[in-house]
This record gives sequence, structure tokens and C-alpha cells, in this order.
Amino acid sequence: MELLSEHSIPLHGRIDAPPSKSVTHRALLLAAMSEGRSVIRNPLLSGDTLSTLEAARLMGAAVEKGSALMVNPSLHQSEDVINANNSGTTARLFSSVCALLPGHAVITGDSSLRRRPMQPIIDAVKQLGGKAFSTAGNGRLPAVFGGRMNRSNARLRGDISSQFASSLAISCPMKDNDTEIRLTGGIQSLQYLKLTMEMVGMFGCRTVLEDSKLYSTGGGAYRGRTVNVPGDYSSAAFPLAAAAVTGGRITVGRLSNEFTQADSVITSILSTLGCSIRIAGDSVTVGSGGLDAADIDCSESPDLFPVTCILASAAKGKSRIKGSANLRHKETDRVETTCSMLQCLGVDFSASGETVVINGGRIRGGAVESHGDHRIAMAACVAGLASQKGCTVSDGESCSVSYPSFVSDLRSLGGKVKLK
Repeated sequence: MELLSEHSIPLHGRIDAPPSKSVTHRALLLAAMSEGRSVIRNPLLSGDTLSTLEAARLMGAAVEKGSALMVNPSLHQSEDVINANNSGTTARLFSSVCALLPGHAVITGDSSLRRRPMQPIIDAVKQLGGKAFSTAGNGRLPAVFGGRMNRSNARLRGDISSQFASSLAISCPMKDNDTEIRLTGGIQSLQYLKLTMEMVGMFGCRTVLEDSKLYSTGGGAYRGRTVNVPGDYSSAAFPLAAAAVTGGRITVGRLSNEFTQADSVITSILSTLGCSIRIAGDSVTVGSGGLDAADIDCSESPDLFPVTCILASAAKGKSRIKGSANLRHKETDRVETTCSMLQCLGVDFSASGETVVINGGRIRGGAVESHGDHRIAMAACVAGLASQKGCTVSDGESCSVSYPSFVSDLRSLGGKVKLK
């Protein structure tokens, strides 16, 4: 299904941000591991989070859907293959949790997810005494994880994805003994790991990070609780960017700061590019009368890299957008697919490593191949709103992975957008 967007008048209005995907994933898993019922209010029900919900059910959680999710846990080894589909978060968070339990579980995913690395968590689980291996021996899915982890020390590469460290931050408090994980190579996307540790604490256990070492106090038990899922800055970045590139003014609500969200930095990025920003309570308003070039570092907020490149493409002058190495291990190689998107849109740019230099001020438009990557699809759609010829994006339905109401929200703000 193609996603079409055309040059639009300045977008105006107010919408509420969709619920946070990152918080919903973690709340579902922690609720499934807890003693007692949990209530998850305002959850995101999207392609990725539904994969986590189904995995939780396979491991014993009874989940009742309504205005909120009611999770009644009964944790055991998965009854069937856990298919994470396209959700790297599901596959990676559940991996070491399966290694807490007797028996073995198989985790797999779609063709895109089966290309993404799993070796760091396989190695760490084995060092902690659990069982783990890739069925093809290539460090990727499908992979088998089983219990029981009972050792105290491991080393884990932290420079590929914070999701591996987040998995251990969740599972290790339920081991019988304390755990120390030494993170090597730096810590990629630190804010996501901080979010995980915050939520581990909310559910009654303890994992802390000190000097590149992750410490978990063993013998813990998670306790069911109520979680109010906030709006998602990662998704809100797209309508906020749409206001910026069309010269409009948009307010996005439900963006509380109760939880750490790496992509809340979008407000600073927009301000640096010349937008006016007003934050009042849980609402963010962005206004723009034109964008100016700037140098932006997205290495700690890699999900913002594609849309930040679109913002720079609409800005006057030369911008440098810095990404991170783990962009190459997302749903796609997001450096490569972002550059391909810019080329298809007629943007003047050059790339070296993970840095893209953009001579902005003009977006011609054109046909973009999203490769099924939701963030590429949404970024290209935003570009189309400010382009000369409009934009056609393949696999436009991929937006539902993280932002099911993306098209309807942009249309409500005046954007010429449709799925066809």
C-alpha cells in the first residue's frame, strides 16, 4: 500500500501524541513477570507492542483488553515459538527472561528482524549460566534461550543496542544471586536503558548503572502495579516536524516527562533549527516561519535521524546530521535507507560514515522505497508536505508499527496525505 503526500498549506491544530511504544513494551513484560495484577492505562496497541503482548501470553500472562490492559501473571517458559515479527524490542527483551526458566524457548521474527544481531545477548546469557544459541550459528534469529541463569558476572557489548542491556536489567533481579554486567565498547542509546531501570524500580526491583557496570540485586520479586503510559516523543516528532517544514503551528498533547524518553530531544533539535517552542504542562507547541541550517547530533536519539535529515533538507544552508553506528542495525540500515530517501526526494547531500551533510532549502519530491521501515515511511511523508512534486512512499502501512493514527492525525492538521 502506498503512502501519498503532497505540498500542503502550513499545518495548524492540536493532536494528542500516540502512547509510548517503549513504555508499553516494558510495562507489558514487567507486568507478566510480576506477582499480582497490573493495569496498563493508555497502552500503544501497534504492530510491535502486539508482538510483546502475544509473547507475554505465551509465557503465562492473561491479558484482558479494554480501555486499559489488565495483566494477570503466571510466568512460565513459553508454550510455543515466540514470533517477534518486526519487533527487535520484543525479541531482545524476552531473550534473557526465557533464560530464567526451566526448559527452552525459541524466538524468531520476520525476514528483517532475522538479519539483526543477537550475539551479544546470546554470549551474556551463556556467561551467566543460561543456555542460548542461534539455530543457524550466525548470531541471529531464530535463537534458543533457556535456563537457568545462576552465575554472577558477564561482559556485554553495549555499542550495538541498549536493548541487550535492558533485557538483563529486567531479568537479573529475578536471579537468586546478585549480578554484575560489564558493558564494553560504550553504551549505545543510554536513555533507553535509563528508562528500563526506572521501570524496574517502579515494579519493585533494583538495577543500577555505575561506571559502565550494570548491577542487579538478586532474589527480587516484581509487584503488579498501575502504569499510565505517556505520549511518545518518538512519534510526536513527525507532526512537530510537519509544522516546521510547512511553516505551521502545531500543539501535541500528552507528552509528560514522567518517564525518560530519549527522543524528547526533538524539541531542542527544532529550536536549534529556528522554530519557536512552547512547553506548557504536557503539551508542546512548535511554530515555524522558516528553518535555518544547523549541526545536529542524533547519536543518542537514533530514531530521530531520518526525520532530522528531512528537517535539514527544508532548512536554508548547510547542515551536518550525525548518526550512530547502531543505525545500521535497525529495521533497515537506516543510514543507507535515509540517504536513499534523500536521493529520491532530490535533496542535495553527501554522506561520510554515519554523518550526512545536507545543502537544504529545496525538496523536489519523488518516489521513495521505505523498505518496510516505519520511520523512513513517516519521514518521507513529512518531506512530501513541503516538496515541489509530492511524495509517494512504498509500504506506507508500515507506519502502524509505531503510529497507527499517523495518516489521520496529519490529515486532521491540514496535511494532504492518504494511503492508497
